[in-house]
Amino acid sequence: MDPLSFLEPSAAGMTLAAVAIVAGAPMFSGGMRAVRLRRRFRHLETLPLRDRPGGFAHVHGKVTLESPLFGPLSSTPCAGFQLEVVAEGLSLHRTVDERRDFRVEDAGVQAVVRARRARWAVDPTAERELRAADPLTEGLAALLERVPEALWWRRAGGALRLVERALVAGASCHVVGTIRALTSAPALEWARTGTDDARGAVVAPDPYSPVLAIGHDDPLDFLLVSDAPPRPEHLRVPARRTLGVLLGPALSLAGMIYLASAADYLRALGRF
Repeated sequence: MDPLSFLEPSAAGMTLAAVAIVAGAPMFSGGMRAVRLRRRFRHLETLPLRDRPGGFAHVHGKVTLESPLFGPLSSTPCAGFQLEVVAEGLSLHRTVDERRDFRVEDAGVQAVVRARRARWAVDPTAERELRAADPLTEGLAALLERVPEALWWRRAGGALRLVERALVAGASCHVVGTIRALTSAPALEWARTGTDDARGAVVAPDPYSPVLAIGHDDPLDFLLVSDAPPRPEHLRVPARRTLGVLLGPALSLAGMIYLASAADYLRALGRF
């Protein structure tokens, strides 16, 4: 006997069943991603860039900038920063991020890091107490506009504590993510072919171009950037995230069973 046959279907119930069927797929996908990531963490290797590794690994080297960016408090060149905004006397603790792609170099080999959506684990590089009467630079004011509660608190006379976590140029950097070989068009140098009006192209590799790319554009969807070796808590996936492997199919199955029961009920009434 169908355990749902005694339930009279409703429009709301069928809508929820359809939503459950659709929601089950991303829940299962997220659970599988968590299971794979936990397995990769157990077998994570630290590999030198000079070996031009591939796949999911941990590499480290020196930070080299691709485009100029400066810390909002220290004004030092950096690849990205995280600005923590804490309101003294108010339960407010927000962060503002600004990150750009950068390069990590070791033994003459460079890899470009797609860090715009990376997880950030960087120690504080500067701190500042910002009182209501203190002037703001244009750049700092633009960052604080992303936290309207902080601006309201400052206008009300409250003080803010700002903490900058910047990955400065030349610093040691550790990256955990999926590494792929980077294919780029070689640089072209023009040389005379022996006639006054004709030139030929000579292919010359650019010694400063990166040969590897590290990013999270892969099924694991994980990229960690740190200024120190990753700690165990940085490489831990909560067990609850793996529950989607079971809950996703169960949710979709429950929705399909409900819709099938509803179809049988309507067919018995001659409406379907």
